[in-house]
Amino acid sequence: MAEVTLRNAVDDILVARFGASWHQDATFRDQTLTGNGLATLDKAIQRAGANAPRDQIVATLTFDFWSNLFRPEYGALWRTTVNIAFPNLQHGQSRQEIQNLVKPINVFRNRVAHHEPVLDLNVTDIHAKIVRLIELRCTETASWMKHYSTLSTVVRTRPRRDGTNANTLAAKLDPAFVPVKPETGLGELAELLDEKHQAIICLDDKGRPTAAFTVVDAIRFISERAKGLGGMIDLKDHTVSDLLKIANLVDRWTQMDDATPLALAVKELQKPRIQILVGIEVASGKATGAILRAHRRY
Repeated sequence: MAEVTLRNAVDDILVARFGASWHQDATFRDQTLTGNGLATLDKAIQRAGANAPRDQIVATLTFDFWSNLFRPEYGALWRTTVNIAFPNLQHGQSRQEIQNLVKPINVFRNRVAHHEPVLDLNVTDIHAKIVRLIELRCTETASWMKHYSTLSTVVRTRPRRDGTNANTLAAKLDPAFVPVKPETGLGELAELLDEKHQAIICLDDKGRPTAAFTVVDAIRFISERAKGLGGMIDLKDHTVSDLLKIANLVDRWTQMDDATPLALAVKELQKPRIQILVGIEVASGKATGAILRAHRRY
């Protein structure tokens, strides 16, 4: 996506300045391109065919060609056009900003394409540069790419140098949840709640989760019941079981092995209606903690 975005941006500028056949324009070839740039262009023309249309030439040219056009020797090309090609550049930023992005991206791209190791590189930083480059051209394209990219998931689940597993759900679970049972009264529940205990997990006799909800869910239930009773409600007359019967909470929580890679847990939390993810110990099935979607603790 970065390569397509970059080459389209440059192509627009070259068409505006040298015409629809800029790859054949004498001024561009003889007065703008360096020797290496011209050799790369001619090689692409040869590969695509002498009579190939410009768009085919553009698709045949390498990332090196587009990246190199932002070197200092091409400063004149971008003096008044870089903000047209990249409309989201801030005032005062120049060709140098683009070169600082495309150069390391190009180096990384070549290492990947040649199957060279990249374990020693900061791939998260490279990814950020790729996103930034695309954002400078089009924020909508950048948002689309981030939505569909799986790179972040791969990075989060990669093996560690010490041989241990990647970050797991257990590392992010909040063990400070409120354990209740179906027969727990709402008056008793209210005494257990505070700002540090937002997740409420209903457990069976063996400590296994049967439901999960939040303080907000409890408040909403109490409020609705109070309205139906003229504003007066005795919390002792209502239990967690009553809340679970009335509130539509079945598809708003889920449970997962607390040894699950964190990236997979995050995907579960990002599902439309899921509000709480409960971690469980596989051997016993007991709840070990919870993450609330609203807290974004992951």
